[in-house]
Amino acid sequence: MILSFGEIPQEHEIVNIAYAFAQQKQSKWFNGELPIDPVMRVVGMLEQQAVQLKADGVKNISIQILEGVDNDGDKVINVWGMGTIIKLK
Repeated sequence: MILSFGEIPQEHEIVNIAYAFAQQKQSKWFNGELPIDPVMRVVGMLEQQAVQLKADGVKNISIQILEGVDNDGDKVINVWGMGTIIKLK
């Protein structure tokens, strides 16, 4: 499985665009550190979509992390991800 935050040099075709979302309460991480667990969940969801489409990977993965508030009024981190699913030629 190819996972790339940029372009890849191998010849390939685009299969689809994938999106993913994860949310985590801020109380579960400390001192402004990167909320790695939801970021890894989002990357894993993008990878799973590639597997479901029988593709070879995801390129141009972009991650956006935003602070927010959930329905209970608790502070949360919202992690949005997008990537291009590819199949090697």
